[in-house]
Amino acid sequence: MTPRSCLIATFDGLRRDRATADLMPNVARFLAGGTDCVNARSVFPSETRVAVTSTITGCAPAAHGLVANQFLHPVAPDRIFQTASNADLSAAAAAGQLIDRRSLGERLAEAGRSMAIVSTASPGATRMMSPRAHALGHPVFSVHGAPVGTEELQRKAEDRLGTIPPAGTPNSARVDHAVDVLTRIVYPDHDPDLAILWLSDPDITSHGFGVTSSETEAAQAACDAAFGRLLEWWEAGNGPENIVVMSDHGQITGSARVDPVADFPDWEGRLVPGALCGLWLEETGPDAIQDAVDRLRDTRWAGLIFASGAEGQRVNGAMPWSAVNQGHPRTPTIGVTLRAAPAGPDGVEQTFFAAGIEPGGGIHGGLTRGELSTVLGARGPAFRQGHRSEVPCWLPDIAPTILSVMGLPVTGTTGRAMIETLAAGGRAPDVERHVETVEHRGHAQHLAWWQVGDGRIVDCGWMEEAGASSGRSKRAEEIA
Repeated sequence: MTPRSCLIATFDGLRRDRATADLMPNVARFLAGGTDCVNARSVFPSETRVAVTSTITGCAPAAHGLVANQFLHPVAPDRIFQTASNADLSAAAAAGQLIDRRSLGERLAEAGRSMAIVSTASPGATRMMSPRAHALGHPVFSVHGAPVGTEELQRKAEDRLGTIPPAGTPNSARVDHAVDVLTRIVYPDHDPDLAILWLSDPDITSHGFGVTSSETEAAQAACDAAFGRLLEWWEAGNGPENIVVMSDHGQITGSARVDPVADFPDWEGRLVPGALCGLWLEETGPDAIQDAVDRLRDTRWAGLIFASGAEGQRVNGAMPWSAVNQGHPRTPTIGVTLRAAPAGPDGVEQTFFAAGIEPGGGIHGGLTRGELSTVLGARGPAFRQGHRSEVPCWLPDIAPTILSVMGLPVTGTTGRAMIETLAAGGRAPDVERHVETVEHRGHAQHLAWWQVGDGRIVDCGWMEEAGASSGRSKRAEEIA
């Protein structure tokens, strides 16, 4: 067991309110025994590759530059750049235009430390866990094989554990295989200072069947059982000193399909649909931006709108990109979420969707609390035990916290080392809560956020008809 070593174990798409003792008893036991960060949040857009990049750089999208799961990028001038594609990511890396901040892998290599990755996620998400892993000599196992994974570790895994099981929903066989690779090969052979274990469920099952479906609950149970095996192995004195458990985002229910591109044929090639629809205008003068915001606001499916003028000035009817920690040069001129409704009897919000799911399937990427609220907790000698932290935190805080545990500098991160969660102790930052409202053309958009020390963390956002009530809306009062 390497001193100060850490494992990040991730459950993709796990909502905080679904990580219960009934559904995931091993996860719940882990959180209760260590430090449990109950106000943890994702980034915006709440999409996997954006979340991965924010986690491993310790930075918001405004700083690292991977601004969405799919967007317009100079290396793909005639089509949409797909971050799920290892080939697209390789092209951006070759052009020096992948991300603008150092990853944990790079920081560890510079300090003479080691890292390893075991992933059942997409090729793109796995690549972003350490974009230069191959060059740095960090072993990577992927269920997609080489070249996503490193050839030596892929070969070892096949020789010792057999072929990679087929994908499924639930993806239980692959989840179990990944835990075996981690515990039976990666730690005995490599003993990394930092390892990442990324489990693709409940995300992929929830996309297909819905957040509260029996199939998704079965996926959660399988993930929890695999994590229970990992915990038993760890509690017997194997592996890292510390384990950090997290999810990258939650999910809500897709209620009805919309086609933003069909609604605006004059924007074809410049409007990228998704839970966050991005629009890259050719003309970015104030009149052009205002006209586009007005057109978007008048659609039935538009949720919160974000835009900033060329000089950073406010745009009528939109919130500035900085409100959601965006604003990189690759950020679209205008962004709009798809309109969501409050939680129904099952406790899950509903939203329009433009992605490849069927109505009733799970979706994410927007600003509802169900999408942004994540699991985050830690156990081990570096962390406080039996501690419930209500200090708001988010994915960019994970890297500087781990770097602090390892005694490494955090310079260049925009997240915050959560020293109040560490066994060594530290003063919690001052926290102030805010709700901002913008009304325009009969609609009101609200954004709830915390000022945590010098940083801003978004809690959630929602829409209402303008003038729904005097002063702050009932919904705003409930959120606040």
